[in-house]
Amino acid sequence: MTMPGVIDIAGPILEVLTWICLPAGLILLVAVGTMRRFEDQWTQSEGVVYSDESGVGFRWYDHHYQVHNAPMSPHDIRHMAPGDAVTIHYAVKTPTRWRTSAPEVRGEAAGVLGWILSGIGAAAFVAGFLLPMF
Repeated sequence: MTMPGVIDIAGPILEVLTWICLPAGLILLVAVGTMRRFEDQWTQSEGVVYSDESGVGFRWYDHHYQVHNAPMSPHDIRHMAPGDAVTIHYAVKTPTRWRTSAPEVRGEAAGVLGWILSGIGAAAFVAGFLLPMF
């Protein structure tokens, strides 16, 4: 195949890539951004294991310096002693939602796919403009 033949084929391929990848990628990025905007934000605090007459569990301060308790059964914290520090991740709007492991980032795969598709679409768009120069 000669060089003009390759360029003649590349034009429609680049246009199809632009029309498929760029809008799909941008839609994914907007959807992920919207989803992350309206979900609960999580932050972390240092908590301490307690054991008193009310039971055992964790205590920590939220971002408004209010004390929160997370009562647990002695079985749940059997590997910790009273006074041990523990990192607590809690929802900013509802500090009663907490966890000891870092929360997962929702939509991470869709965000990566959105960036990849947008990049392919943008590269095909630019290449479509540069193609007639050759």
